[in-house]
Amino acid sequence: MVHTTLEYQNDPWLKNLESYLKQHHPQFNSTVALVSDLSNASGFFSRDIRLAQNFPVYESFRVEPVNRDAFDKTQMFNVMVHQISNTFLHPQWSGLSKGAYFRPEVRYHYIKLILECLRTQFRSAEDGVIGYYSVYHKRHDPRLAHILDPETIATLTEARELFGTVEIPELDIIRILKSSMLVHLGFEGTEVSTEEMLERLNQRSLESQHILPSYRYALLCLMFSLGEEREGQQAYLQLFSTILRRMDTTHLIAVKDDLHILTDNTWSEHLTLHNDAFRELLKTVILLRRDYVRQWRRQVTGEDKIPDLYNDLLPAKG
Repeated sequence: MVHTTLEYQNDPWLKNLESYLKQHHPQFNSTVALVSDLSNASGFFSRDIRLAQNFPVYESFRVEPVNRDAFDKTQMFNVMVHQISNTFLHPQWSGLSKGAYFRPEVRYHYIKLILECLRTQFRSAEDGVIGYYSVYHKRHDPRLAHILDPETIATLTEARELFGTVEIPELDIIRILKSSMLVHLGFEGTEVSTEEMLERLNQRSLESQHILPSYRYALLCLMFSLGEEREGQQAYLQLFSTILRRMDTTHLIAVKDDLHILTDNTWSEHLTLHNDAFRELLKTVILLRRDYVRQWRRQVTGEDKIPDLYNDLLPAKG
């Protein structure tokens, strides 16, 4: 973390610090946060910043501490959607051109997504779960049993800490997503039918037509469809399109002219995680996320000026 003022954020040393660290210390996945005002920060963003705030790489002045407890169950749901997006819209997965918003390796996002699925099962501050290391120590907790076994949790934790040196097991990522999202969608049990899930997603999406919840519930419909046979997949995709048709289009810029691709629901080919039909659909989904990110960052960071993090993340030509 770097504490500095807006004036010095254009300093060449600071602007190139992250690339310098990655070049000279490739064994670490370095992220540099240039911080000037965190008074409006909230969610997991504020919590993670608060944990690192006392140990900055460079500090020119002290900033007010961020409230690391400024997150709740809603924020846990939102961060899950964030990790899903980072994984499946990653250039190496989606086939899109390179983007600055992602880590170089999609497998790193894949590991983080699964660990986040586990971390967000602990929804009370009394659980004492902070980082992914907390998940490791809780790996025998019965709340995780329907998602992953303790041995695999230990392997994934090690794989994140020693990225690139630990072999990652092949897992049913869609099953993991569905299982982990049950608690976030208000289900008490660990077994839910497709009909029950569709009804719950539809109910939640009706609460607001703003782009933030609309994107989140539509994305879940799209991802959950990948674990279904044709009839079940079509039901999820129909709801995916319905949610986006109901969405308020006021804040749409990037996807405005192409939204019909997502709302017409004319896909004939069965979608799977790795086929061309899914990748083709993602070219438009990522434009929707571009609009979503603008609104989401305003909510999470409190910034009035929203950086366009997707400038170089456009659908690949040809």
